[in-house]
Amino acid sequence: MHPEPSSPRAFTLFELLMAMALFTMAAVSLAEALNLISLTVSESIDDAEVRESLRATLLEVTRDTALTAETRETNPDEQGLYFRIEVDRVDLKNEDGQTLDNLFEVKVTALRQVRAGRDEVLDSATTLANPNLL
Repeated sequence: MHPEPSSPRAFTLFELLMAMALFTMAAVSLAEALNLISLTVSESIDDAEVRESLRATLLEVTRDTALTAETRETNPDEQGLYFRIEVDRVDLKNEDGQTLDNLFEVKVTALRQVRAGRDEVLDSATTLANPNLL
């Protein structure tokens, strides 16, 4: 008596469908994660660009030797980004009680034009400036 040779075991249709379903769920989850990472990186780059533009605008305003108290806005760029520049005279005294002349508080606010006529405030920075020191 010869033992019957065992036939090779094959996957059933149900097993193949289950494997495909698990693979599909894993692929969709991975695609979602990659999309979220991409959006986060894109937002981080946008935030960094806004902060750099804000810093450059603040530096440009404080280096102006003809600095005067005023409020003005720059023209929006292609993405609707613009800056509100507020310059106010500041009366401060030193340790000896003498008034510091020609001192200004400079505040630059980064804004973006959004739909419905409203503006979104993105960031702001404030510093003191004395145009005579440059």
